[in-house]
Amino acid sequence: MARPMRKNSVLKLGGVGALAVLLLGGGLQLASAAENTGSTAAQTVNCPTVRDKLPAVPAAAAAGVERELANLDEEIARQNERLAKQAANPQGGANFINNAILGPLKSKRVAVLDRIEINFNRVGAQRPDLDSLATCGLNAPGVASALNSSVKAGNAGNAGTGANTTGGAQTVNCPTPQIPAVPAQAAANVQAELANLDKQISEANARLAQQAASPQGGANFINNAILGPLKDKRQAALDRIEIAFNRVGAQRPDLDNFATCGLNGAGAGNAGAGNAGAGNAGAGNAGAGNAGAGNAGAGAARTVNCPTPQIPAVPAQAAANVQAELANLDKQINEANARLAQQAANPQGGANFINNAILGPLKDKRQAALDRIEIAFNRVGAQRPNLDNFATCGLN
Repeated sequence: MARPMRKNSVLKLGGVGALAVLLLGGGLQLASAAENTGSTAAQTVNCPTVRDKLPAVPAAAAAGVERELANLDEEIARQNERLAKQAANPQGGANFINNAILGPLKSKRVAVLDRIEINFNRVGAQRPDLDSLATCGLNAPGVASALNSSVKAGNAGNAGTGANTTGGAQTVNCPTPQIPAVPAQAAANVQAELANLDKQISEANARLAQQAASPQGGANFINNAILGPLKDKRQAALDRIEIAFNRVGAQRPDLDNFATCGLNGAGAGNAGAGNAGAGNAGAGNAGAGNAGAGNAGAGAARTVNCPTPQIPAVPAQAAANVQAELANLDKQINEANARLAQQAANPQGGANFINNAILGPLKDKRQAALDRIEIAFNRVGAQRPNLDNFATCGLN
């Protein structure tokens, strides 16, 4: 039974690929069906784009990821057709669109996003977390759906002109955990959780940027939908840091007071000084002592010293993508620091091991993330910055 299913899947994906080629070749966007009929009565689905939020795709996974991105676009096209029919011939009650269109669309997107994650996992790459990209809303009548085949940041009508910058978006203001000297045996785990804290901050900042570009919810939306969940995630990560100390027989620190975050004023430096600790993505990215003074105890473990990208004012339409890549840069730094902590506790390789196995690959990953930041500017018509000089890291 498995063979026929596979054959059918291949046929289906071939059709999807053909659709993607047509979309790319024609430079088309899926507009509302109202544009096809001359009416402005039809809404279109507003789904977060995925291509521009993926980490660097391994070559071995690229074909599978592209197929699934085409599936996402095909599904958007189908639901836009349904919305057009609904506008022309309304049926069901007040919740018909949510129950019959947006709900099933979310379920289908969850399945496709899972397959994208699996494509990474199968080739030994870290599996990205794409769950937050499953839910779609609605565009105003006449606004085209953003597609992965022609990514344009800002699903909600591209959120204005290039004059909007991140000055309109607030960022989260989280206290820096005051962590005592980290035992060498706990260093890797602590570094991993610090990376989680940075990732959480950048994800929250990306949501705030999207909220600034396309406001939703009431007066308490940010508290209920962004700051509240962020506190819960930080509490869990801080608990795991405490447990890492406890497991190796060290005194468990009390980090509960560092879970709650507030908001910086609009324009007060996304991923800047103070968010997630002294200089994570700030002065000297994740510099002198990520896990507090004396990682691995008595300074046995070094940390990477990466230059802070000097990024010009970010257009509002590009803010979410730039934040996602800043999160990637922080994650890369913390992963490299975790490897350095492991190397300090259990040395391996020769004199050039750190350069060849840690700093070299880190440079390649940073270059890819910096390229994606440049592309985010270019896609919305802003001048593309040159960030190549910020790829190379040294050691503290």
